[in-house]
Amino acid sequence: MRAGVAGTRSSKVAVAIAAVVAMFTAMLVGIAAPASADASVTVSVSSRGTVGVPQDVSASVSSDVVGAPSGNVIFTANGQAIGTQQVGGSLGSTARISWTPSNAGAITVQAEFDPSDGSSAFDSQVSQIGLVNTASSISTPGTAAASSVIPLTATVRASTGSYVPTGGVTFYLNNGSAIGSTTLDGSGRGSINYTTSASVGTIYVYAVYGGDANANSSKTATDSIKVSAAASSVSLVVPQTNYVNTSVQLTAKITPANATGSVDFSVNGKYLNTAKVANGAAAVTWVPNSLGTFTIAAKYSGGSGVNGGNASNSVQVIQQLKGDVITINPAGSAGAWAPGSSTSLYNGSSVTLGTSSASGSPVVLSISGPCSLTGNVVKVNGVGGPCTLTASTNGGNGYAPTSQQYIVQTVAGPQTANVSAPKSGSYAKGKKLKLSSTGTVTNVNQPVKWKVTKGGSYCKVIKTGGYYKLSLVKKGSCTVKGSAPAISNQWSAYSTTRNYTVK
Repeated sequence: MRAGVAGTRSSKVAVAIAAVVAMFTAMLVGIAAPASADASVTVSVSSRGTVGVPQDVSASVSSDVVGAPSGNVIFTANGQAIGTQQVGGSLGSTARISWTPSNAGAITVQAEFDPSDGSSAFDSQVSQIGLVNTASSISTPGTAAASSVIPLTATVRASTGSYVPTGGVTFYLNNGSAIGSTTLDGSGRGSINYTTSASVGTIYVYAVYGGDANANSSKTATDSIKVSAAASSVSLVVPQTNYVNTSVQLTAKITPANATGSVDFSVNGKYLNTAKVANGAAAVTWVPNSLGTFTIAAKYSGGSGVNGGNASNSVQVIQQLKGDVITINPAGSAGAWAPGSSTSLYNGSSVTLGTSSASGSPVVLSISGPCSLTGNVVKVNGVGGPCTLTASTNGGNGYAPTSQQYIVQTVAGPQTANVSAPKSGSYAKGKKLKLSSTGTVTNVNQPVKWKVTKGGSYCKVIKTGGYYKLSLVKKGSCTVKGSAPAISNQWSAYSTTRNYTVK
């Protein structure tokens, strides 16, 4: 009986011990290998943003396991990486980055958790990124001379954030007329060169930025530019020594070269003449009729935004010089050509002219008509009226400038040809003399043909073997002629003869 009781107690103790052992075993197993669980990610980003303006992006990582999961959170915007942060342990369960959108539109921001152990997870949100507003400003010199070139510069900046606007900017006058366009550079600046009006006054300009895919358009404030008349410089050009009763040119030089208006010229305070300014100059002719010292004055009226001005010069008028004497001496001629004389030269001919002057100054030649001039060589290029040769010098050494003319009458030129006919003389009966090839032409491409002009019973012209030949038939004398037709009024006819005696 006691034995049974004891057995029963022993059995209960054993069961209790076994239960305790099982419980500790289970605890040990749990500590050695905790159960794994999937992580989840929640991304947070503003639903709206602006190009170039930074905003916070965060992602919270969680799981059903005690403690924060550890790993990397990778952030992307429309698939492009924008940042990476670690989570877990002392770093906590939330990753944060600052993101600056570079493009407008609906941007998908995604956070992907890449754990050190276990499965990855991700979450995404769409942020609507809007165009950034811009602010434009214009820079001008403020003042400028009339008809001058000045720079105009526009600067375009994003109203907030770091975006640098691209695209183009157009400049306008305040009446709305465009005066130029340009493309912004990498710093958001664009410049043009503008030519101010010729009239004085104040002009107003502004610029309009047209925007781009990420930035809104904007307009600058209106800036003013005061346009004033440009200073002029007037100089008077006139020979210091002049000759009585000899015309001289008085020239006023005006700068800037775009100046307009007129210049009044006077001599010793007496009005002479007025000339308009063109290409920075105005000129009149003066013929002094007495000897002495004279004061020449030029009074510029101003124009095209250029102020007026004055200049004067003192000049001497002395006794008129005698004209220079020019000598034209053709090579091979019996003597010099007299001024105003007429000389005939045939078409195609040329002559070299020797020149000299009493003053020792160089003689300058020019020619008109159907003639050409190369250096001092005159060549006749056709018949079509006379040629006029002009010879002139600038004078000097006590001589006045002089110009002389000579007439060259053009006449038809002679034709020449290269023929092989034997010299005139006696030749044996039965012989055939080569006169020339059948293709022989003159110097102006006229064909040369042969015929017997006298003694046709003794000699005969035949064409054989590509030649004109003279067949000596019987004893006697004959005359044979080679000829080519004239070219009317340009080249005279060609002719050559041979006299043969048949022995």
